[in-house]
Amino acid sequence: MNTTSKRTVTAVLAASVLALLGIIPASADTRTDIRDLAAANLNKNTCSTNSLGGTGYMDSCRLEHAWCSDFARWVWGNRNINADRLSAAAGSFYRYGELYGTLHTDPSYVPQLGDAVVLNYHGGGRADHVSLVDSVYSNGTIRTINGNFGGSGPLSSTVQYATGGGRVGQVIAGQTISAFVSPAGAGTTRPTFSRIGVRFADTSVHVKEGNLYDNWVLEHGGGIVKSEVDGDMIGVLTSSGDLHVKQGNLHQSWFHQASGVKDFSLESSKGRVGIVRTDGTVAVKEGGVQGLWVEEMNGATEVELSGDYLGVVSTDGTAFVKKGNLYESWTSQLGGVADLEISAAGDRIGALRTNGTLTVKEGGLYGSWVEQTSNVKDFDLSGDYIGVVFNDGLATVKQGNLFAGWINQMSDAQAIEVDAKTGRIGALRANGSLTVKEGGPYGAWVEQTSGVTEFQLTNY
Repeated sequence: MNTTSKRTVTAVLAASVLALLGIIPASADTRTDIRDLAAANLNKNTCSTNSLGGTGYMDSCRLEHAWCSDFARWVWGNRNINADRLSAAAGSFYRYGELYGTLHTDPSYVPQLGDAVVLNYHGGGRADHVSLVDSVYSNGTIRTINGNFGGSGPLSSTVQYATGGGRVGQVIAGQTISAFVSPAGAGTTRPTFSRIGVRFADTSVHVKEGNLYDNWVLEHGGGIVKSEVDGDMIGVLTSSGDLHVKQGNLHQSWFHQASGVKDFSLESSKGRVGIVRTDGTVAVKEGGVQGLWVEEMNGATEVELSGDYLGVVSTDGTAFVKKGNLYESWTSQLGGVADLEISAAGDRIGALRTNGTLTVKEGGLYGSWVEQTSNVKDFDLSGDYIGVVFNDGLATVKQGNLFAGWINQMSDAQAIEVDAKTGRIGALRANGSLTVKEGGPYGAWVEQTSGVTEFQLTNY
């Protein structure tokens, strides 16, 4: 077999193996398209008319934040690249590479056109900068194209080239290359990772990742009044009102987010953190733990995040929800609300009224409310799942449309969580024991632990 034929067969076999793994790398043409789209925006700033006719890159003009990641994900997203879970945080590209198996941290890796270049990665989804590979030279150097480059701040910086070392550990424009990340391709799928988070009666927080029989990992030793696990983000609120958040694997470091906090919510796929301060003001950041706070509302008691939905309950019991960027207008939903839940995956908003009645709407902000049931003390939404615990302790679930029938799960419950993507249902009993099933409403319960005061089911 001649050399050309060998190369062809090898390439076909490699592509077949990758396809079987669900990883379809970006083609050479796609990589060239990435380079060309990025280059078409040279010298533009965050509020310029971009080469596709819009304003800036993602929502960087309005937010006025560092926009290197916004530029890179805008380019990838407009060239048919799966940009799932990329956010305004430069370090989100590193996490993307870990999740899709396209992370290159070996100094022997030769970068390709269109790769993302993560610089000064600090762990936990934090990095100083991300750029895209524009050219690869025979002497081992590369040229990158960078959003938010130069200038005295985000509004004066522009899209610019930089040339420097072309391997992990080398330097470009004074920053060290931590990794290259290849685009995964629009049709790429990745494994789903499941997590269960618990806060025990001793106020410590533990999380397990994987199957229902995996071991618990201690995340925080105590002094926690509220915890939340969403995707690969974990947040803890201390008794003194300090919020700490981590993102990535279970052994990442904590990063202080805010003080004077009484409630919070996390949204890992968008890299959002929302808080209600003790004075009732609401602020939300986008871009992970490094994002900048955007003030949202006064006089609130609760904040909820899901996808690009943001919801609050005001001190007078009115629920308000917005969808889209952080500067969208609020839409009033209904009054007399005790608890608000949102499921972006199901395009649903649910409200538990102060009188114990539950109503849910489908179709976003302007959908019609459908009354569900009464005498409810806890509920949860996820995709097409609704979970409820009645005042008498009966836990029940429905799956499908809003008019589907209820399927009773267990008695003597105090709280319920549902996760439609993984088919998991969890119930916290009145005695503090936690049990979880997978396989939907008819799965078998697997006992998890005891002494629990709060728990969440999530995936990423």
